[in-house]
Formats: sequence, structure tokens, C-alpha cells
Amino acid sequence: MTPKTDTEYTCPSFIREESLPYGFCPGCGHIKIASYIDGALRHLNLPPEQVVICTDIGCIGMIDKHFATNAFHGLHGRVLTYASGIKLANPELTVIAIMGDGGAGIGGAHLLSAARRNLDITLVVSNNFNYGMTGGQHSCTTPLGAVTPTTLKGNLEAPLDFLGTLRPSKPAFLARTSVFADDATELLIRAIQAPGFALLDIWDFCIAYFGGKNPLNRATIEQMMADLEMPPGVLYEGTRSEYAASWRDLYIPPETHDSEGMRQVAPAPGKDLKVMARSDLKDRVSLFIAGGAGQKIRSLATLIGGGGILSGLYASQKDDYPITVRTGHSIAEVILAPEHIHYTGIDTPDLVLVLSPDGLAQIERKLPNYPAGTRVYVEESLAGALSTQAEVIPLPFKTAAKAVGRLTIGPVAFGAILAREHLYPAEAFEAAARLLQKGAVAEGNIAGFRAGMELAR
Repeated sequence: MTPKTDTEYTCPSFIREESLPYGFCPGCGHIKIASYIDGALRHLNLPPEQVVICTDIGCIGMIDKHFATNAFHGLHGRVLTYASGIKLANPELTVIAIMGDGGAGIGGAHLLSAARRNLDITLVVSNNFNYGMTGGQHSCTTPLGAVTPTTLKGNLEAPLDFLGTLRPSKPAFLARTSVFADDATELLIRAIQAPGFALLDIWDFCIAYFGGKNPLNRATIEQMMADLEMPPGVLYEGTRSEYAASWRDLYIPPETHDSEGMRQVAPAPGKDLKVMARSDLKDRVSLFIAGGAGQKIRSLATLIGGGGILSGLYASQKDDYPITVRTGHSIAEVILAPEHIHYTGIDTPDLVLVLSPDGLAQIERKLPNYPAGTRVYVEESLAGALSTQAEVIPLPFKTAAKAVGRLTIGPVAFGAILAREHLYPAEAFEAAARLLQKGAVAEGNIAGFRAGMELAR
């Protein structure tokens, strides 16, 4: 595979002319890396809107603004985390992550996980042996004996071999080259085309710091590779199945394909939450549940969301509890909405349910900030401790639950809420309980739920 010359490309450059000149030091190797990426994208003739370049902190992190593609810039060493999220969210995208050796060292655990997972991401490591953005300190790839501001008498730490470290995980593609070599674009093309995680380790040139203290040119780079036993070229090409494809094959059976051959998510047996009722909800409603350990708060939130889904709504759930699990607070946030829920945070809840002193302690400081439009349903024995301008609705949830079962206080409370708020039909909650819980547990919760609805009436 021979990369084309500039006159042979059928698509324009991906470099945004209005963004030039580059923000790198004159003579920096990052400029060459930008041209290699541009050449690979032009050779593959990829639609710019289908390409995402992900970067993090470091000099090389400034490269994304020069490309006419989608881009995502984030925290130092974390580029693979959001590159993974982007690829999983939209597998059709070509995702190229770019980081320096500093970021690779800081995010070393992410590097190992990416190789083990084998998700279809291409990682370019701009490896210039130092932290160039912060003053040239030694990094995880600084060679033994190299002089940097933090190793004035020579580096004593052995450099990390990215390819050798990741080779046992058998990702899709591992290769090494340098900005002085002639094969970087070709290797990058192969890396992008590899069906899985691909890493191209490009030994780079930092003219401001490392190159000034340690002579670097084509010959010295080649000698360094030989001395460190890190040869250039392709170290490994794997045949292991790509992660997302493996996941789909494992969890989404072929019989769930639609008429166009696209796989559709198949719910687990017994948990098929098909719409069986209809909610009249017009806007998003958020519910904050503040309870304690043993009150089955998370299970309640799951049933509330399940009832919403059975009523044609979208639902999200977020839980919080201490590491002790069986003591302390248990908090759940539930959102129900007639449209997709893109933001799952609850800044100001529409509804609040307080069931225990531990739960109250977790939200006590927030209560004064809740507006009059927020409705706080509270176990009546706790109502006197509330200080808020929100509407407070005290009800005897504990007393009502005693007649049914101590562990049903959550369903009792939600039964009262549903009877007053009309979020969705009551039969949807009961159906969710029977679909998501075992027989005796489900029927106990349904009994509590019905008692709560009577309580509200």
C-alpha cells in the first residue's frame, strides 16, 4: 500500500486552512504527524462528518482544531475513555485518538483496557520522550540516561514499551515508526483499517526541550530503537473479534434482525417491557427518593422506571449509597419523560420522597433551595424536620406499610404519589412488579402500592 501524492488525492485536505499556521514550535515533529493523519484520511477518502478526532492535554492535544472533522478534547490521559464512549454510541464513526507519551503514562490503565477490549479505535501516540507542554520533564518513555529538567544527570527509569506491553492482549494492530521515517502514513492507513484497537507509536521530535539536550535525528532514533530493543514496523496484527461486534453477537441473537438486517436489542426473557398502557405525561418529571438502607429504594426506583416504560415513557435511574450498603442512606433519582432523556442529572426535582432520617440527612441542605413548585412527600414523623419553601405533603407511610409488610414502605409511598400526580396508569406499575420481581415479592409490593393509593385518596 503506497500512499498517494498530493496531486493524486480525489478528496481535499482535511486540514482547515483558516486554522494555520500550526500552534506548535517551529520544527516540532507534531507538524509531520498532522500531515500523516491528513494523508491517511485523504487516502481512505473518509467523509469528514464520519470521523472523530479525540485528544487530551499536551502539545499534541492542540492538533484537533486543525482538522475539518468532528473533535473531542478532554482531560490529560483520558482520551481513550471518551473515544471508547463515542465509538460505542455510534459504531459507524471512524474514531482516531491522539495522545502524547505523557498522556499515555498518566492514562496507562486506559491503554491496557483498550487493548484488552479491542474496540475499533485507532490510537496515535506522539512519543517525544518528555512532557513538552509543562517544561520537558521525563515521561514514561524517556530513555535510560537521557537528560531532562528532572533527570539532570541522566534518567534512571527504564522506558515503557507500549507495543510490547500490549502485545499479550492481542489487539488488532500494533506498529512503531518515527517522524523521520517514510512509512508513517502507510502504517496509519493500516491502523485505521484494522478491525479493532490499533496503536501506532510514532517517535517524535520535541525541539524545545528533549531535542535540545539529547541529539535526535533519523540515525540516532534508529540507534535508540535498536539499543532499547524496540524495532520499527508492525509488531502484531491480530484476528480477535472486535469488541462491539462480539458484544452484539453474544447478546443480540440473529432472530432479532429487522427487515434490513439491522440487529434490534432483544430484552432478556421475562423482562420484555412492551408498552401496555399510555401515560398522559407531556413534560419530563424528576423524582428524588431519599430513604435508608433496607427500604428497597433502588428496587422501588427500578419499578417506577419500569412502569414508565410500560406506559410509553422513557426512564432513567441513578442510585447513591455508602460502601456499608446495609447501613446509612439509600438515594435514587428517577426521570420519566415522553421524549429521549439526554441529560440524566436532576438539578431541581419536581417531586421529592423522604422516607428515613438517613435519607433526610442527605438532602437537608438542599431543601431550602427547592422552589414552591417542588412537592415533597414525606413520612409524617419526619415532616417537622423539614425547612423548605417547597410544598410539603406529610403522609403516614410507615403506619400504612405495617399493615402490609415493613419492606413495602417504598411502594406504599409511590402509590400515594401516583394517585396524586397521575404520572402513568397504576396497572403499569403493577405489571412492572410482576415482570421484574419474583412472585411473592412482587405481590407484596403490589399490595403496598395499592395501600398507598388508598392512603392518598
